[in-house]
Amino acid sequence: MQVISKRFGVIGGFALMLLLLAINTVTTRHQLAIQLDSQAWVAHSRMVLLELAKTESLLKDAETGQRGFLYTGDPKYLAPYQSAIHEINSHIDRLSQLTADNPQQQARVTTLRQLSNAKLNELAQTIALYRADKTDAAKALVLSDAGLRSMDQIRSLIGEMGREEDSLHTTRAASYRKSVQGTIFSIYLASAVAGLGLIFLAYYILREMDLRQKHARQLLDREEWFRVTLTSLGDAVIATDELGSVTYLNPLAEQLMGTTMPEVVGRTIEDVFPIFNEMTHAPVENPVTRVMELGRIVGLANHTVLQHTDGSLIPIEDSASPIRDRHDQLIGVVLVFRDATQERKTQELLRETEKLTATARLSATVAHEINNPLEAIGNLIYLAKGTPGIPVDAAEHLETAEQELERVSHITKQTLGFYRESKVPERIDLPSLIEYVLKLCANKLRAKNITVLREYEECPHVPGISGELKQAISNLISNAADAVNEDGTIWIRLACVEDTGSSFVRVEIEDDGPGISPEHIDRIFEPFYTTKKDVGTGLGLWVTKEIVDRHGGMIHIHPQSKDGARGAAFKVSLPCPPSEPATQKPGMEASHP
Repeated sequence: MQVISKRFGVIGGFALMLLLLAINTVTTRHQLAIQLDSQAWVAHSRMVLLELAKTESLLKDAETGQRGFLYTGDPKYLAPYQSAIHEINSHIDRLSQLTADNPQQQARVTTLRQLSNAKLNELAQTIALYRADKTDAAKALVLSDAGLRSMDQIRSLIGEMGREEDSLHTTRAASYRKSVQGTIFSIYLASAVAGLGLIFLAYYILREMDLRQKHARQLLDREEWFRVTLTSLGDAVIATDELGSVTYLNPLAEQLMGTTMPEVVGRTIEDVFPIFNEMTHAPVENPVTRVMELGRIVGLANHTVLQHTDGSLIPIEDSASPIRDRHDQLIGVVLVFRDATQERKTQELLRETEKLTATARLSATVAHEINNPLEAIGNLIYLAKGTPGIPVDAAEHLETAEQELERVSHITKQTLGFYRESKVPERIDLPSLIEYVLKLCANKLRAKNITVLREYEECPHVPGISGELKQAISNLISNAADAVNEDGTIWIRLACVEDTGSSFVRVEIEDDGPGISPEHIDRIFEPFYTTKKDVGTGLGLWVTKEIVDRHGGMIHIHPQSKDGARGAAFKVSLPCPPSEPATQKPGMEASHP
């Protein structure tokens, strides 16, 4: 029974307060309507006064411009006069609209328009006389005081209109103040009623506060859990706001960057996270910027290094992701990266393994194709030298032949130095490099009677490491030779192209083999993935892509021509300085190695 009574008491109290507030609302609304109406009329009077002042100012400026022109003869002094001609009627029209409810002011506006036109006509007449070289007539017209009398009439008329509006403004301002007082009283009354309601609700609010404190403690505990989780991650984490300013770093990110969170919070990500291409040391676009542009996950470019505050470069890998609120609005970006130094070392070891494998294959080819015949020839020369009664001249010739054979043997050993790469970039002439690789692959090409068609355009030198580029080109030519049948054809094209405002030298190696099946395309550059079964190691194309990436280039594959007449084509684009002089080469050449 007491519970029901309390409930009805609360309901009755709220109903009474709502009734009082409703009455007060109606009263306040009425007071506000009066206040708004008075305020509008006050503003109306101010607009009339403003237009009167502008009109008078324009006429004064026009007269000043006329006097300046008559005094100096410089047309630039007529600028105020020209402005007054174009604007005076619009201001008088505005006055006519504003005073439409006041017949006395309307009559004054008509008179003001007539006086203004007469004044402007007088100014125009003196200016016309001056321009017609009738300076004496112009001067006489000015000295006649007609303009002064006209201006005095205008000032007097504007003064009358101003006094009329001042009187109206005073009355309207008093009405406005009275309505403001009524509104204030209504607000005070509403505040008193609301105060009673607040006292009534105090108990319930205190109980809600206890519940909120419990929820706040739970939120703090959850926030601490998230902080500990981010701190404990094995990857470095950087968070930014929607503008790209850093808001958070975990300890691993501080370690890799060589800084602390208080030092970088609020700074832009480009300022605190400098990244470069590992090969060219050219700046790399920050993935956070790309995420803000695209609104999706963006990975770091291959072979990216982070510059530590001490100047050292650290290879890194990973990606940036957008942070979105419950309305799917981008509110920041989280960048997760890790130190890839050990992975780079592993990749380098794999590249070295591929080099050793290629060298072993090349050595076996040289031993089979050259050393065996050389050994037989050496034995024959030895037997010939031991023939009894051999002429002295013949013995000398045989000695010379033996020395030449030793020189040929030395040349084969030099060939084995194909993979002794230099670590220092140099300017490379690609046509010469390609011809060098073709000579090394001559036996393989000759064994299948493969025709090599060359299409070399004028192209500049490219910066790079000669040994690595030889390896990359050799891998592509060797793969093409493996793909074609007997009497097959390989096309090697060289051209200078423009892409996204940069210059590239493009090397295209195409064959007339069966092409590459679609199921192999996505994995063709993966390490240890091969389509040659027992022949290939699966490292050649992976090593080739790594070399091209380190040189800041790109490699693309076309599995087969559209008409099916030709097989796979690999296109390697290497950056080159735009001012580098081009190398002149023949347009097209065919050969049978």
